[in-house]
Amino acid sequence: MGTVEQFVKKKSNKLAILLVIVYFAAAVLITFGIYKLAGRIAFVPAPFLLIAAILASRYTIMMSKVEYEYSVNTGVLNIDAIYDQTKRRPIINVNSSSITQFGRLCDDEAKQAARSAQKVIYCSSSDEDEQAYYFVCPNENKGEFMYVFEPDNQVLHAMEVYNPQINRYLLKLKSGRGY
Repeated sequence: MGTVEQFVKKKSNKLAILLVIVYFAAAVLITFGIYKLAGRIAFVPAPFLLIAAILASRYTIMMSKVEYEYSVNTGVLNIDAIYDQTKRRPIINVNSSSITQFGRLCDDEAKQAARSAQKVIYCSSSDEDEQAYYFVCPNENKGEFMYVFEPDNQVLHAMEVYNPQINRYLLKLKSGRGY
């Protein structure tokens, strides 16, 4: 079996647009505040404040356009975050056999796993998607982390071959017992 890949685009965040507006409003308010205190000399730092607002806005917009890449190659699951289609950051690289818990986010076991995990990391299109899957695995010396993701059938099949627990869970889903 070769490498299986899937891309999942995160839904847009309305907070990013609000932050951009706040950056420019702050630059204008600071410029006029300095103008009231010091006079015309306030227009000397104004271009620098405008450039800072533009850079902060660009960074905020770039970080809000996130796409996740899931790839499975010989049982190793890689999840990378791609920001604005320019910057890639690896999130996790884990062998499927190292996964200790697996299921849907709407399961009761998911809520317990979230409470017992050191950290919950969302790698899905939305943080509230109940149909997303989760898995728990050890993360170096930091304890167990819970990851939420939205794999398609190809990614799930590539993972289930290397982990009997995932295989049993997916067979239970397919047979209609319990879910």
